[in-house]
Amino acid sequence: MGRWKNISLEGYAYFVTTKIRDYIRVFETKPYFDIIVENLNFYRSKFGFKLWAYVIMPEHIHLMIHLADKNDLSKIMEEFKRYTSKQILAELKENKKTHLLRLFTIANPRKEKHMVWEEGFRGLGIRSERVFNIKMNYIHNNPVRRGLVENPEDYVYSSHRNYYCEDNSIIQLDPIFCVGAG
Repeated sequence: MGRWKNISLEGYAYFVTTKIRDYIRVFETKPYFDIIVENLNFYRSKFGFKLWAYVIMPEHIHLMIHLADKNDLSKIMEEFKRYTSKQILAELKENKKTHLLRLFTIANPRKEKHMVWEEGFRGLGIRSERVFNIKMNYIHNNPVRRGLVENPEDYVYSSHRNYYCEDNSIIQLDPIFCVGAG
């Protein structure tokens, strides 16, 4: 991936990672990918954050986002994970994926409970063009490093396709505003 010239990192830019509990591979078929995409779009609208890059891996996601208020990151991730958990569990039940449902079950003597996402998330603040480029390249090359595809453009659920194939069919990214670009 090429370098971004004169990136404006005013505000709060973050490289975010969140993982499915015990690295259980959930995101392997379209309905589960769609849950993440639909919720990213919903929460972008609700909280007004910018989505600059993403990759949905089988058991985790990476995002590069830009917030107007740094205090929103925890609230966004908490709501996103809570609601996507409900949708993932409903999809698993509908498709009778009882083996996966059992893996998400946690001990609770009163009623059956499930935990889809690991607690918390990682949110690395991006304060330089160098870190921005490193994280953008990391996101786009993650499916290749994991052996899921040979080339970044072959992985459908990654923003690499937005930038290099002009394919916005999965999700429309927000523009990365550059200062002094010409």
